[in-house]
Amino acid sequence: MEPASSKSTADALGSDFFYGWDLLYKTVDGIIDKKADVLMVLAHFLLTKHYKFRCVGIGDDKTLPEDEDGSELMPDHWNGDNTKYSLRYVHNKALYLLLGHITEDALIVNLLDINTKNVSNICITPESLVVEVKGTIAKVMPTATDIVERFRKELCDPVFTGNSREATTQTQTSQSPAPTTDPLRIGEPRRPGSFMPHGFEPRPFGFPDVGRGDLDPLGRGPGNLYSFGPNSGLARFDPFSPIPPRGPGSMGPNPDHMRPPNWNPDYYM
Repeated sequence: MEPASSKSTADALGSDFFYGWDLLYKTVDGIIDKKADVLMVLAHFLLTKHYKFRCVGIGDDKTLPEDEDGSELMPDHWNGDNTKYSLRYVHNKALYLLLGHITEDALIVNLLDINTKNVSNICITPESLVVEVKGTIAKVMPTATDIVERFRKELCDPVFTGNSREATTQTQTSQSPAPTTDPLRIGEPRRPGSFMPHGFEPRPFGFPDVGRGDLDPLGRGPGNLYSFGPNSGLARFDPFSPIPPRGPGSMGPNPDHMRPPNWNPDYYM
């Protein structure tokens, strides 16, 4: 049986959903001394009654004794630590850990399936959810049905359906990223396995391989001398952009470059 979120608080309190809470709470109300204790008891109640868990003690031991049947009662010393909770449960011969940690103003609760490693978590604020620690459930937690619904959706369902944070992370990291095409790329990227002098990185964004000979101590590469046409000879070219077009009528170098052989200043007049 699972909680019905459509029911109002009054309807839920008057139904069989919380039947057994009074008896359970009666066994622990004498040792409850903080509001976070009440929320842990509610999580225990949900697991034992509506998910058929059986509590097998406290601690974080990940081994399950074969002769341990478990109980619907809270184990001894379950709230002995002022800031932490660690409860062990068995369900269908599998071991689960219910862990709680108190921060300054919140209670963080985790449910861990030891076999599958699925883990869930929920962060709740005891001060806003628990009015007092003594009395009926309506008096102690006026929004008990809402809290239970959060427990079901954020704590229980992720572990049982496998949609836990760890499972999601493993799925994302195991998938290879989809290849993307850069619309601003000029030319093709460097082919894997092509030669690259030691100490030099691949050409970024496919820019022309101009000037590498001036940087390579072994003199490999064309350097900054570049031919702008079959009859223009060589001219120094600084690669501020992709290589200009070759052939007759192509644009020559900027005025601040070294003049090519047979330079005619009247050409542009």
